[in-house]
Amino acid sequence: MALATSLSAYDLDAVKDSFQSFADETANALPLAASMGLNWNDAYGGKFPHFGIGLTAGAVFLPSEAFEEVYALTGNDGLGDYGTLGVPLPVYSIDARLGLPVIPFEIGFKIGILNPDMLDLEGVSVGFKMIGGDIRWGIIEDKKFLPDVSLGFAYTWLNGDIIVPVADQTVDISGTGAGTTLSLEDSDMNYNWSTNVMDLKAQVSKKLLFINLSAGAGYSYGFSTAGGGLTASNVYVDGTLIDSTQISQIEDATGLSVDPNGLNVLSEVNGGSFRLFGGVGLSIFILKIDMGVVYGLPSQSLGLSANARIQY
Repeated sequence: MALATSLSAYDLDAVKDSFQSFADETANALPLAASMGLNWNDAYGGKFPHFGIGLTAGAVFLPSEAFEEVYALTGNDGLGDYGTLGVPLPVYSIDARLGLPVIPFEIGFKIGILNPDMLDLEGVSVGFKMIGGDIRWGIIEDKKFLPDVSLGFAYTWLNGDIIVPVADQTVDISGTGAGTTLSLEDSDMNYNWSTNVMDLKAQVSKKLLFINLSAGAGYSYGFSTAGGGLTASNVYVDGTLIDSTQISQIEDATGLSVDPNGLNVLSEVNGGSFRLFGGVGLSIFILKIDMGVVYGLPSQSLGLSANARIQY
């Protein structure tokens, strides 16, 4: 799939509106992305000295609608190959949990970093940084016919970007006072977001021999900024390198953020979402292997994950 495309000439209002649409469409999906990691199938691991550490890997599918207005500027659907699931955002994290002494609580920590140059999805670069933690209260412990039941609270900071190479760009800047045409040389289209997410969740799990089944529900609320823009090796106004006066004129006229390497649109897009999640796990002594799925409402976003860990 080739996503390097040539955009026809368009104006700054079209750029602003299209990236605002991206921000609006992803507002409810970002909390779901932040919930990835620490989704262990055990609803409760036990008091101290019980602990676990492992690796979670998976993907959250961002809604394709979030990208449609930007790609409408190209005259073709650059995301058509992704289908109805949406645009995949790969996510991984190193997870750890430790039971607290005396009281039936455990704390968890997760961290994940993916630089855009580490993963290339057929021309699309994806990057993110994530750090977070949770605390779970074991209300009921798995004994005889009773399952594990827990309530939890989590916090996650997630920052990410998707970079798509595009051909040289031409933008109509008539009416800004800076000139007629803004040209961007060797351009990339960038989608960016940063979110702080608070999360409440309830989970139930039951061990059946060496199989562990789990299900749960949660609500997340994210305080987010999202948007994007166009970056370039050089930016010209009517054939001449852009200067500080022209940058100020364009910013004052449009509200866009402009610099010698491109233009950017960021918006505050706070939003929350409910989610349902579940999975199945395999226990081989202290080795645990989980497969999980999460579905977000109302964003209708899907997430898939796998986890392998050592847990005592």
